[in-house]
Amino acid sequence: MGTYSYKLECVRKTKFVIKRSCGGFAGVDSCSSEPLLSCTHSTVRNRRCIFCNQAMDGSFGLSFDYMLPGLRYSEEEVLVLKKRNTKALLRKRKLHLVLDLDHTLLHCRKIKSLSSGEKYLKKQVHPFNGTLFQIDDDNLVKLRPFVRTFLEQASSLFEMYVCTMGTRCYAKAAVKLLDPDSKYFAREDFNGKDRKNLDLVLGQERGIVILDDTESVWSDRTENLIVVAKYDYFRDKELKGDHKSYSETQTDESENEGVLTNVLRVLKTIHRLLFDSVCGDVRTYLPKIRRGILKGCSLLFSDFEDFIRSSSRAEEMGATCTIVIDSVTHLVSTEPEDCLWAEQEEKFLVHPRWIDDCYFLWHRQPEDDYLP
Repeated sequence: MGTYSYKLECVRKTKFVIKRSCGGFAGVDSCSSEPLLSCTHSTVRNRRCIFCNQAMDGSFGLSFDYMLPGLRYSEEEVLVLKKRNTKALLRKRKLHLVLDLDHTLLHCRKIKSLSSGEKYLKKQVHPFNGTLFQIDDDNLVKLRPFVRTFLEQASSLFEMYVCTMGTRCYAKAAVKLLDPDSKYFAREDFNGKDRKNLDLVLGQERGIVILDDTESVWSDRTENLIVVAKYDYFRDKELKGDHKSYSETQTDESENEGVLTNVLRVLKTIHRLLFDSVCGDVRTYLPKIRRGILKGCSLLFSDFEDFIRSSSRAEEMGATCTIVIDSVTHLVSTEPEDCLWAEQEEKFLVHPRWIDDCYFLWHRQPEDDYLP
């Protein structure tokens, strides 16, 4: 069943449930001719109960405009729908996936903010290799490498939602680029908030995975969250010196080894573990997968500041942080002169960046690529 058809079916089922409690459109019990004293008002459309037509306050329940304009469900009915939809998806062997937009699936930049090394992009306002677009008079959008394959494959395992703190207009334009045929998303976007929530995702938390580059906006849902490295295609204002962005060097993130490729592998693992186990909760498997990334690694930090910054992240991935030289497998250092000691002791020598990349790519990275 397609996304739009599912939305209509969801509303139809809700009507059936509420009709029994509201007593039909005229406020009469459908099993007798006795009028009901009151309506439970679990579903409202355009500020009126869809069954008894009683006028309702605009603050009633939660708005589901993305399903039908003016549609609002009571909080109690939302819980019923979440439970019902989760069960329906589990029967189809599918889960929920909530996706951030900017810096996760794409990168947007105002044309007037392009650096001198990016001015050439202004002459390429039409699709550039199918990934660079101009969505209005002011903005360029670059899709993250592998994103289309990611969405196609993830959609077979998940019902997908968009959750962004950008404007509704921007969200719709970005989604149109990512999903031009409306095949993938049950759309929703958030605007004007400093935190995101799962209120409007019609699923229980045990079956929801979140993908975002910013952990702080999901402070109460970290158990459901996969934090990914930011995708910065255009030049960051904070970049100093000669360091150049992808756009300035006319390169890009790896298609085969990039963030979305690795995250898709993690999502498939979560899906497999959940459906192969009696425990039906994604929050059980995210930490388990994370702990396996650096399992068996014992890290010694040469700098205390690096230890403070990175040790907890390394331990989340299953590594041990130690001061016992004999048990060390990796020396974490920014000093090239430590190469001799590491070679003599037959230890890996890695820059602290190695820990960050392992963390965000959900995969142990080749140590030889991270020498100080």
